[in-house]
Amino acid sequence: MKHTVVIGLDACDPSLAIELAAAGRLPAIGGLLEHGARATSHSPYGLFVGALWPTLTTGRSAARVGYHSWLEVDPETLERHMRSPDSIAGVPFWRTLSDAGRRVAVLDVPHRRAGEPLNGVELSEWGCHDRHFGLRASPAQFAAEVVERHGHHPVLGIDPDEVRDFAPDDEFARAGNERTAAEDGELLEALLSGIEAKTRLSCELLDREPWDLFVSVFGESHAAGHHFWHHHDRAHPRHDPEVAARLGDPLVRVYERLDRGVGELLGHCAAETTVVVLLSHGMAAHHDGTHLLEEILRRLDEFETTGLRGDGAPGLAKRALLAASPRTRRALRRPAAAVARRVAARRELVNWWGATGDHDWTRQRWFMAPNNTVYGGVRLSVRGRDRDGLIDPGTEFDAACDALADDLLELVNVETGEPVVNSVTRTTDHYERSDRDALPDLFIDWNHERPVNTVWSVKTGLVHGRYDLWRSGDHRLDGLLLARGPGIDPGVRPPVRTIDFGPTLAARLGVELEGVDGVPVGWLAEND
Repeated sequence: MKHTVVIGLDACDPSLAIELAAAGRLPAIGGLLEHGARATSHSPYGLFVGALWPTLTTGRSAARVGYHSWLEVDPETLERHMRSPDSIAGVPFWRTLSDAGRRVAVLDVPHRRAGEPLNGVELSEWGCHDRHFGLRASPAQFAAEVVERHGHHPVLGIDPDEVRDFAPDDEFARAGNERTAAEDGELLEALLSGIEAKTRLSCELLDREPWDLFVSVFGESHAAGHHFWHHHDRAHPRHDPEVAARLGDPLVRVYERLDRGVGELLGHCAAETTVVVLLSHGMAAHHDGTHLLEEILRRLDEFETTGLRGDGAPGLAKRALLAASPRTRRALRRPAAAVARRVAARRELVNWWGATGDHDWTRQRWFMAPNNTVYGGVRLSVRGRDRDGLIDPGTEFDAACDALADDLLELVNVETGEPVVNSVTRTTDHYERSDRDALPDLFIDWNHERPVNTVWSVKTGLVHGRYDLWRSGDHRLDGLLLARGPGIDPGVRPPVRTIDFGPTLAARLGVELEGVDGVPVGWLAEND
């Protein structure tokens, strides 16, 4: 039986990696790009920030996996509550392989808790960006063995036994809302040390025996993308060329160290070993309007009841705009933004960052559904589905969705004159829904090109709130899969969905997964 090694680089941006590889700065990844097979890895639309790894490990669709965000709305109570990855439905593909007699070793797959008996070893949350359960292992003593030989991860291993949902890199070396240059330097050096330790741990375990399946996921690229994007992106408002030069572009340095780790692992693989390297999804600037969405939706709901208020010339102008078609209003966004910008300059704007005071959002016709930050989520209050529902399913629901989409598309970024929203789509355009799921009804694809601090439309008026937290980078859809091994011809291949990943690797090892939505991808599943 042939052996398969999977190296995961969590949230390692494919575009940047390809650019650096072309410049000769990532030789290991560059070699796979040149001599191996490559394919885009398609992530679950709208839900990928939380659901990517669960769909990849279980082969289930994002609508069936039961986990898409750390926070969700309960349809029965309309209360927002924490959502644990323990709620993930489905079985990780490596456990099915284990049950079939395959020897497996799995390190740090995000949103997974090790501990169940396994034909091999599993370690979770030693070096993951996302922390839920604390350090766990199967067998249990494997965790102590790893700590004895390699210590705890210097960043992602802080508070290793604490059971709570957080990202350790958010709290490491940060005293204020934004890190200082010195704090960024401290974080960078600790992440680089963490990569070295993870590489040693991975190589040591890989050499322990000829595993049928070996998986190791590096979380440092995820942390670096969130915290160092402004040092890399010269167009970012927080970019300081002097600091970036002093730190040596910390994002690139992390990618280079990760590539070195990939190269070392490749050096421990026999020629007949199948190797898969997955850059799970992308990164870019953290520009979106999610921090303003709750207030935007409150005002749009209020408009349905009170209509347009205000007299005089401004009121007449707004009424004229309302009488025009949505397409006409969208065409007038730029001149409207110029007027709104002059008005905003004369006012002391209220900061509406994610807050609506004492307003009861559960009595709105629509409200913000937690969905991380890349895509905004909107849920409508539907009779028979949500507590005290206000909108009838069917025709009224469809009309409300269409009208709300038009209203959101009219939002303008006051500082740039550009639209705030690229598109609004229904969740049913992408997924088969169930009556009791907690998914949004609408996905908002934000315009991520520039910061969103102040927005305006005829119906909302000025809504202001400046994003000023520590994460300068945020996720982008889709990743990159690189592979080499017996029967795998080099070249560009069709995209692979995350839900196909588990079924494909299982098929390559002669095992069929049951109860999954993904299917084996022929060019990678076949093991000649």
